[in-house]
Amino acid sequence: MLIFFDFKQCDNDTLAFLIFILTSTFIIVTTSLATVAHIFYWDASYVLHYLKAKWKGYRSSASLGNVYDVFVTYDTTDPWVSEWVLDTLRGKLEDEGEKALPLCLEERDWPLGRPLIDNLTQSIRYSRKTLFVLTEAYAKTGVFRLAMYLAHQRLLDENLDVIVVLLLEPVLQHSHFLRLRRRLCGESVVEWPRTAAAEPWFWQNLRNVVRVDNQMMYTKTYSQYFNGSQERA
Repeated sequence: MLIFFDFKQCDNDTLAFLIFILTSTFIIVTTSLATVAHIFYWDASYVLHYLKAKWKGYRSSASLGNVYDVFVTYDTTDPWVSEWVLDTLRGKLEDEGEKALPLCLEERDWPLGRPLIDNLTQSIRYSRKTLFVLTEAYAKTGVFRLAMYLAHQRLLDENLDVIVVLLLEPVLQHSHFLRLRRRLCGESVVEWPRTAAAEPWFWQNLRNVVRVDNQMMYTKTYSQYFNGSQERA
């Protein structure tokens, strides 16, 4: 039995060529959009939220007053980290010491049903400091990056540096951000001690860090620059 193929009919099939072009274009566009969305989703979310805030009229939190001393952002998906923050960290800062430091905690104080970015924005705006409790897993999340963007926005809009970094695990050791942070305001980066004997000193140091304005702890070189920019403003 012989089978005959008419190759000219295939070569001249306009419909098949059109389907090929449409299918290829669809695959390329879909793949490109998925890649861009995966890489830049949080950046795009931040930009959209920032433009929305500008459109509605952004109000400085300095004029509104602070409800909390510290907003604590951490990995709520890790049971061990959640327990450490809600029990240990909360107890040391809110219940112990000469002066209680009211904390804003996602699992305790955030209203249910409100979008994540709205909760983050309100928490950072109404708190004197934003404390990032970093672990290996949390440092890789989009929530951490978004919260860091919003905290930096206060520095740009209000000249208020509210960032405090608590390294619960040794992460971001080669990060340019962490290196710069230590050069400009080394005391705003604290590490969980490796020995139990050092824990009392750690808690006292953390209380001092969250009470004092970051600008007061800047290194001498950057402090001169910051004061000069404030005078020009």
